[in-house]
Amino acid sequence: VILKKLVVGSYITNSYIFGSSETREVVVIDPGAEGERIINTIEELNVKPIAVLITHGHGDHTSQAGVISSYYDILIMFHQNARRFQTNSPLRRGLKEGDTINVGEYTLHVLETPGHAPDSLCYYSKDPKEFDGQNIDGIIFTGDLIFSKGIGRSDFGGGNSDHLFSSIKNKIMYNPEITDNFLIFSGHSYYGDVTSVGEERKSSPYREYFL
Repeated sequence: VILKKLVVGSYITNSYIFGSSETREVVVIDPGAEGERIINTIEELNVKPIAVLITHGHGDHTSQAGVISSYYDILIMFHQNARRFQTNSPLRRGLKEGDTINVGEYTLHVLETPGHAPDSLCYYSKDPKEFDGQNIDGIIFTGDLIFSKGIGRSDFGGGNSDHLFSSIKNKIMYNPEITDNFLIFSGHSYYGDVTSVGEERKSSPYREYFL
């Protein structure tokens, strides 16, 4: 698996390049700043971007989406009802719950996870079975829904704490497709880096609200 994290911009946003080491196809997730650096990294990895994926419409996750899309002539994919995310790119595709995105031999599944923002999405795959020498059941990109030892804020426009906890509970913690051995790749690393569903179930300070 190709899974490269870049920490970009003044909001220390995690942007990801994810894809297949066999086909070299990748997606770029949440290019929130430093578009030239992201492009340089793509070139250094010698990979082929096929889409830009957005977890939610806040600017620290979207500001370079148009740059990446234009440079590689690829689609920007985001929630079908997104209002806050504006792009002039004609290369757009709206996503909804249950949609899938194929990246080489990997399949990313789309979850609608409102709470931090009404247009929040998560993307998970059951296909990667190893990461950094660790056996896993899969991975999930959560944007600003849940972090290591933390959760997203719900006091921005369109945020809702009840929706946030419901999304974490029903779409991740009690999703039959997602096990404790899924790694969580979040939109920021305020309190720690890569975590797992099981670790957050056990030790998140907010666990009482979503278990």
